Formats: sequence, structure tokens, C-alpha cells
Amino acid sequence: MQSVRFDDASRASLSDQPVPMGSVPRALRQAAETCGLDPAAELYNEALRFAMEGHLKKARERIHILLALAPEDTEARLLLAKIAVAGQRWKEALAALDEAATHGGRVPMELRRAVEEHIRAEQANEDENRVARTAAQQGEVKALRQEARRLRSENAHLMGQITELETENQRWTYITAGVSGLAVLFMLGSLVLGGGSSETVAEAPVEPVVAEGGISVESPARPTAAPAAAPAEAPAAAPTVMPRPSPTSLTDAAAEALRVAPGLDGTSLEVTVGAGEAMLAGTVKTFRQLKQAEQALLAVSGITSVQTSPVLIKARTEGAVHTVRRGDNLSKIAYEYYGDSSATKPILKANSKVLGGKPNLQIDMILRVPPVE
Repeated sequence: MQSVRFDDASRASLSDQPVPMGSVPRALRQAAETCGLDPAAELYNEALRFAMEGHLKKARERIHILLALAPEDTEARLLLAKIAVAGQRWKEALAALDEAATHGGRVPMELRRAVEEHIRAEQANEDENRVARTAAQQGEVKALRQEARRLRSENAHLMGQITELETENQRWTYITAGVSGLAVLFMLGSLVLGGGSSETVAEAPVEPVVAEGGISVESPARPTAAPAAAPAEAPAAAPTVMPRPSPTSLTDAAAEALRVAPGLDGTSLEVTVGAGEAMLAGTVKTFRQLKQAEQALLAVSGITSVQTSPVLIKARTEGAVHTVRRGDNLSKIAYEYYGDSSATKPILKANSKVLGGKPNLQIDMILRVPPVE
């Protein structure tokens, strides 16, 4: 902050005698008294009337003028203290009482004790507010730390899921390549074995085919040769009729994909394929098994979409039992069984005795997954 420079030029005075530094108010009072006026008494009385009428600001102004004229007036300082008390200006009131005592005035002890008690009460209130603000700030910091820990935990969970998905994607890439190779070999075999036959192929009804692991698929029965027609006269150079590829190859590939897919133990699924869309029906134990079956079918060359709405998830209707593994949390378990990572409250409530109302999971802990429908 720059210092303020004052001009050296003073104002011309019409006084006929010099007035010492700091004595102007006293000189004014003496001049008024010489003229028969008592400014100190008039100012005191005016301040008292203003205070009694509730005009505390005007009363305070009159007392300050009075004290400028007569700094030793202890009654004026006591009146200033009472005016400050009326305006609840406790520190100002205590300062006025101290000034009055310094100038030899008699200060009422009851008034002083009341002012000091109010000052202590204000100080205590300020301390309580400061403590409350500090506690609130600490609570916000604690909440932020908990949120940061939760976000780190979710990030670790998401990274684990990404790693699992990458592993699953690589596995299904290999399976897709194998199934595609088998399908090509099957079609080539059909062409080679049926190349010299002029028999017509009759369509057969659909028969259920049961695959390993409890998975059943619907596949049309193998075509059977129709009885040979009576030989008819034909030109000597009759063309050879090549049979079309069997329409059951894509369904067989889908059934094979479900049979070799890992993690589908205990499921009972039926699959039919038409126009590039696979229709799944039956039951699975968990939502995770349903997604694994869907990924296995989408990995089959020629299948572009999978309809899974007819499949019943037993975990949603009958419940299940889960053994906690490394990296598990309630959101992950709810997604694995229900297909909804936010459905954690039923699991937390069903295991209240084990978890105590808090999602503190431990490895090998056995949790009950209740039905939600």
C-alpha cells in the first residue's frame, strides 16, 4: 500500500491567540462556558433522551462528541457503556467501562459481570461454530476418501472384467476357427460322398439331439434316400445332378459350439437356427451362463444374432449359493446371477447375519443368493 502524502500548507486561522496541539475540544468547551453555555451537560442530556427513545446511534454520536470535549467525564463513559449494552455491543461496552474505571469512575459490578458473561457466551458460541465447521470439513474429507476408495475398488473390478473378457474373446476366437474348419470339412465331405448319386433327398421331420453336459438342441434328422424311380429312357449323355448341401450343418455347428463351451454345466438348452438367427430356449443356473451360451453361438460362422428371451434363469426364480472368490464384490455377484449389478440389496439382506449389514466379503465365504422374482 502506498503511503499518503500530506500537503504542508495549513489553513489560515482567525484566532487571536494560539491553541496548543490537542486542546481544541477543551478550548471549545471553555469558550462555550464563557458564553454561559454548558455543552457537556446538554450533550449528555440529549444522548440520554435519544437512548431512552431507542435512537441508539444518535445517542452514541452525542456521547462521542461529549467525550471529545471532556475526556475525563466518567458519567458519559458509563452512559456510553449502557448504550452499547442496549445495542448488544458487548466488547464496546466493556471498553467503555474500563475507560470509566481508568478515569476514576465507579463502575457497577453487576453491569460489568453481565457484560463479561455475554462476551464469554459469544466466545463460546464462536468456538462451537468453529468446531462444527471443522467437523463438517473433516466429514466431507472422510466422505471424499471413502468415495475415492470405492472408485478405486470399482476400477479394479472393471479392470478384472476387461481381462476376463479379453481372455474369453481369445478363447472364442480359437473355438470359432475350429468350428468353422469342421463346418467346411463337413460340407466338403457331403459334396464328395454325394457327388455320384442321382437319388433325390427327402426332407425329414425335426428330431431332438441331446449334446453332452445336459444341453439339448433341435436338429433335423439326417436325410434319407427316396426309393429309386423306375428307370426311364434317357439320352446316353444325361447330366449328373449334384445334391445341395445339407441344411442341418449350421444347426449342428451351433449344437457343437454349445457342447464344447465351458461353464455350461447344469444347463438345459435347446437351439434352432434360421436365417442367421439362433433361438435359445430352456434353463440356465445363472445370467453368466446365459451370456456364455450367447457368445458361443455368436462365434459360429453364419449366426449373426441370438434370441435369449425364452431362457429361464433359475437364480432369479429359485435363488442360488455362491462361494466368494478373489476379486468378488456384491455388484459383481448380482450381475453374475441376476444380470443386474445394482441388485445388491437382496443379497445383503439375505446374508445379514454373515455380513452384519456391510458389504465386507472374504474369500471362501458362502453367501445365499435369494430369488428376486
